[in-house]
Amino acid sequence: MKKLFLLVVFLCVGALATSQVTNEGEPLSWSLQSLNKDNISPVKMKPFDLDKIKAEDAINDTKRDIPFRFGHELKVNLGLENSGVWNELPNGDRIWRINIISEGATSLNFVFSNYEVPRGAKIYLYSNDRKDLLGAYTNIFNRPDKLLGTWMVAGDNVWIEYYEPARVKGQGDLTIAKVIHGYRSVTDAMVREKALNTSGDCNQDVDCPVGNDFDALKDQLKKSVAFVILNGFVCSGNLINNTSNDRAPYFLTANHCQSGSESTWAFRFNWISPNPSCATTANSTDATVNQTTSGATVLAANTESDFKLLNLDGGLDESWDLEWAGWDRTGDVPSFTVGIHHPDGDIMKVCRDNNVPTKEETPFNGNPQTKIWFIEDWDLGVTEGGSSGSAIFDPNGRIIGQLAGGAAACNGTNDNNQFDFYGRFDVSWDFGTTDATRLSNWLDPSNTERTTLDMLSVEGTTNPPVTGNAIVVSFVPSTALVSISKGNNDPIEFKIYDISGGFIGSGALTGTVSQIDMSDRSSGMYFIKIRNMTNGESLTRKVVINRNL
Repeated sequence: MKKLFLLVVFLCVGALATSQVTNEGEPLSWSLQSLNKDNISPVKMKPFDLDKIKAEDAINDTKRDIPFRFGHELKVNLGLENSGVWNELPNGDRIWRINIISEGATSLNFVFSNYEVPRGAKIYLYSNDRKDLLGAYTNIFNRPDKLLGTWMVAGDNVWIEYYEPARVKGQGDLTIAKVIHGYRSVTDAMVREKALNTSGDCNQDVDCPVGNDFDALKDQLKKSVAFVILNGFVCSGNLINNTSNDRAPYFLTANHCQSGSESTWAFRFNWISPNPSCATTANSTDATVNQTTSGATVLAANTESDFKLLNLDGGLDESWDLEWAGWDRTGDVPSFTVGIHHPDGDIMKVCRDNNVPTKEETPFNGNPQTKIWFIEDWDLGVTEGGSSGSAIFDPNGRIIGQLAGGAAACNGTNDNNQFDFYGRFDVSWDFGTTDATRLSNWLDPSNTERTTLDMLSVEGTTNPPVTGNAIVVSFVPSTALVSISKGNNDPIEFKIYDISGGFIGSGALTGTVSQIDMSDRSSGMYFIKIRNMTNGESLTRKVVINRNL
């Protein structure tokens, strides 16, 4: 029987703003002339055999069952106590800085094995010339597993700066476990001539026309697409809507997109060229938009259709103008298909096949009979490594699958007339017997049994309060307070679990109106189990914390 997860209501919808890397503000040291960075000795990474790695890439780049690699992982152990330099300010606030150099890198990004930041503290990452700035990372990104992966900073010389107010002195815990040496540029801001236009010339930027029958849909659906870095690899994927139309941060990608813990993955939305190149040798120009967030949890996955559904734990900002794509689980064969993706880690592209896809089975990624949609040849654009996980849409703009593999590529400004295949959404919907192997429990939480769902902007976002067993649960995003109202004075007890089912807290409440304060919890999904201590009745409510402190 399907579990019934009822979503906590979002009151004050206009105030909804969730955590993310905003790229607003600057590191405090930049405004303090007394803090000279010249007296801080850099930590230099050991060299490695790049020729060997490139030889591996020459083989692996022809495979589509593994994500596209852009960087080499260097293991380190750099923390607040064993590296870097502390400076204490006259008011008691402190700044910790570390300078990391990996010679020849086009970009550097980092994986923290310990990331515990108190409220009010901030972390910035920036290039030595201060032209590329990332942050602030704050307590919003704290996770139970204490992991964090950052986005990329351009160049081979990067600073990490941690600001800690006096009132929370000593409460922070940071350990850098991995430095990712980017040797193939993908989005590094200061080497754009290398970073952009790495995909083939036959690709079409997403703002190129694909036909009057789909252009309007494409202009909305592109807002659901993200470019994902998973340690030293890249994939693509999409925000996906559910029948509650509640902006739950669900993200669909491919199961074979695997490298490191999803807790350390980072996501970038709306990387779109303002001056599109449409299957020409002309370069696409860069976009100034840098909407990134970090951290995810796997909700469901299987190899039968090569899908993976994530919850984006780092949050999404309403100002980003994002879209949640709709879906079709009927398995009906569409008259044409469209894909939107980031090939080779390049700026967002689009492709179209004017023919009907076919349903087939193929050995893929360890599964002897992966259920796929087979695209014989693209009529407009192609996909490449890095496109893995991106959605394929039917003529109604609904997801019917996600990219698993293929051989499509460019031959100059023309394509190579080769195939691609996508894991089928209708198979992903109800495969297996648990929430962990299928989409249905997550994308239809109230068991409406809908077979199709449009994108969020079409479906709308109005959600009336949900009730159950005479209890009404509501949530105020600006304060992260869960309100519980009931028609009697029966005492209730509650238990809070994180997305992985881990127990994180409990308590008891009395009265007709009570509150649970979750302001100390990081953004993400939680489940609150409520039990009436008088009659034994119980219910579970799903809480998605989305706030900007």
